[in-house]
Amino acid sequence: MSVVETIRKQILKDTQFLIIPANTTKSIPNLPYGVINVTSPFIKDRGQDIETVEEVDSKLYLKRTETHKETLSLTIFAEDEEAAREHAKTIHKWFIFFGRTFLQDQGIVVIGVGNIEARTTFLLESYEYKQGFDVQIRLSDEYQQEIENIDSIGGI
Repeated sequence: MSVVETIRKQILKDTQFLIIPANTTKSIPNLPYGVINVTSPFIKDRGQDIETVEEVDSKLYLKRTETHKETLSLTIFAEDEEAAREHAKTIHKWFIFFGRTFLQDQGIVVIGVGNIEARTTFLLESYEYKQGFDVQIRLSDEYQQEIENIDSIGGI
């Protein structure tokens, strides 16, 4: 399951607030609801990536572990400005405190949660009431490939 799906499902479970993925052709739900978008899918993290050699069942594997950051943008839609602000505060608190343990258990570390900002727009004859904020997270990726055992190279 993707990071976005994991977060969406847990927010719904913990807060009963629906967040949908951004940039989808699915039908828009009734208000209130939120939208989540990955605005920066890979930001190289500082520090050195780790490479190790491991033996498993007499086979050698080169394993690489690297960390990177992602930026998520959340926008909350509601019937009016005040409702949008209150729902945004609820989700904001989830990232700062209530969801922190769950996220850490999934290998997702919240680095920073931005300020809640007005994102309301005027549409022809009415307003679309929105509040939003960004969240930066750190993730770890591990991958490996089998390598030849040095003892077997050249008939040694």
